[in-house]
Amino acid sequence: MKKVFPKAPKRIQPSGTMSLFNTVEQMRDAGADIVSFTAGELDINSPESAKMAAIRAINENFTRYTISDGTSELRRAVAEYLQKQTDQKFNENQILMTNGCKQASYNLLMAIAADSDEVLLPAPYYPSHIRQLEMLGCTPVTVQTHLEDNYQLSREALDQALTSRTKALLITSPHNPTGAVYTLNTLKDIAEFVIENDLWLLSDEIYCGIVFPPARFESILKRFPRLRNRLLIANGLSKSFAMTGWRIGFAAAPEEIIRIASNVQANTTSNVCSISQKAALAALQEEPDYAGNFIGNLMSKRDYALNYLNSIDGVLCNQPGGAFYLFPNIQHFLGSKFQSEVLDDSKAVAHYLLTEHKVAVVPGEEFGAEGHFRISFAADQKVLEKGLARIKKGLEQLK
Repeated sequence: MKKVFPKAPKRIQPSGTMSLFNTVEQMRDAGADIVSFTAGELDINSPESAKMAAIRAINENFTRYTISDGTSELRRAVAEYLQKQTDQKFNENQILMTNGCKQASYNLLMAIAADSDEVLLPAPYYPSHIRQLEMLGCTPVTVQTHLEDNYQLSREALDQALTSRTKALLITSPHNPTGAVYTLNTLKDIAEFVIENDLWLLSDEIYCGIVFPPARFESILKRFPRLRNRLLIANGLSKSFAMTGWRIGFAAAPEEIIRIASNVQANTTSNVCSISQKAALAALQEEPDYAGNFIGNLMSKRDYALNYLNSIDGVLCNQPGGAFYLFPNIQHFLGSKFQSEVLDDSKAVAHYLLTEHKVAVVPGEEFGAEGHFRISFAADQKVLEKGLARIKKGLEQLK
């Protein structure tokens, strides 16, 4: 039988970061000593309060369906968490609990965007954002940001990207992969641009709790409350609460948008795991500033890794204000030869580092930024030192 696939599956591309993660695990299973800087998760444990609450939930047989939106008590806790960030009051009907932050952003995009709509996306970008837009049949329009401006989004670039089909702007601050934290001036430009052009603003705030002084996470809604009826927030507990595997995200938006996003979820995954909901509730209520416990240690790792990379001749890297990634420019090494192979792009360099030096990095082309690669510095210090030494040796051999 001849297989003819409809258009939609052809738009669905694999996640490059997850594919690389799987490759690393397969190599490790085969006995290879791989240092991996690919995973976006902290090298610390989830809050004790979350773990104990999950155990209690199991023992008390809280193991059945909840409503698709999430329990009322958890959505109220998220509303209180957001009110502290934004100085704006939320109610539980403006909150949707999701299976991670990715599902939050996807459900929200489903609610506002359709075929032929354009959504502006600052580049470098998080790969899943552009994949989600493509899956929906939307047109992602990248808006370039630059290392020399510390990857701040400019009003001029936004104006140049605007067309009659522009429906929304999708931002991430703190940013993955660059670690940039938007300044108040940048947030002002974004707010004015969105309001003046009657757009939706989707703000992915998953790294809001991981910011290094003197940078500060500023809720755009707190500074510009006029955005209230056009702002959609995607967030979760994966990063700031070290709860990646629990799959707890949430969406916050006007009630009419949450109703649509809830319908999407009701017909796909239904509710978030009941046990994880109890764990999330405990974390939010008992340890709302959990990230503050490890910022100092993470900042030390950032500074160590940043100085190490910038000491390599030909590498240039910005200082991230938040998240836990470094995004060095390695343009200098493109075109280098290893044996008979020309390493003409970041994917080839990353493959060379993995196969020849047993260190895994994510190539920049995944983020729409050729000539870079991303590493996560949220690793054990000894692992960090070992992996960076391998990167240095590998790059220096390409000279």
